[in-house]
Amino acid sequence: MTIGPTLIQNSHKIGERLCASDLISAHQLETALYEQRLYEMMRLGEILTLHGWVQQQTADFFGDQWPYPDTQADPVPIGSYLRRAGLIDRNMVDAILAAQQKTGLRFGALAVLNGYIRQATLDFFVEQFYPEHIGEPPYMIVDPDSLTDVSVNPFIQFDPNEEMPATSEPNQIDDCPPTSGNGVQWLD
Repeated sequence: MTIGPTLIQNSHKIGERLCASDLISAHQLETALYEQRLYEMMRLGEILTLHGWVQQQTADFFGDQWPYPDTQADPVPIGSYLRRAGLIDRNMVDAILAAQQKTGLRFGALAVLNGYIRQATLDFFVEQFYPEHIGEPPYMIVDPDSLTDVSVNPFIQFDPNEEMPATSEPNQIDDCPPTSGNGVQWLD
């Protein structure tokens, strides 16, 4: 039995997407395609999964379930795509959304900063599903006046001319460096 041209073409597309998203290397793709020729009944995603290079959910997303942007009626949040691809889970989404409230960073930027996905993976998803946002800064467009809590709002500006509170003994030499309220030591 030989592999039909459609299966090979689909394997190349899946493999190209996985490589472009930095989820597998070119060498891993070459290896899997070679093995697919040897094991004609196996799909590329199954081979990649057996090697442990991707999860089955990720292979399915990039293969059979590939969401073509042209077929999406309503905009889909990037977190939804990342979850469907098995790259992040619900707990990660919740952590990112909580951090987003405090930092004003975009969802994808926080996913990268937290180490959940690579920058190249985020870039791939933005290119595929949100090409109008390519090159935008990692910050969300937020009305700073809508946030009033200083601890939550990174956009509130402090007046540099505002007088700092006086210390009890300005010339006192401490044996240890000053610490913040959370115990972090600041060194000059």
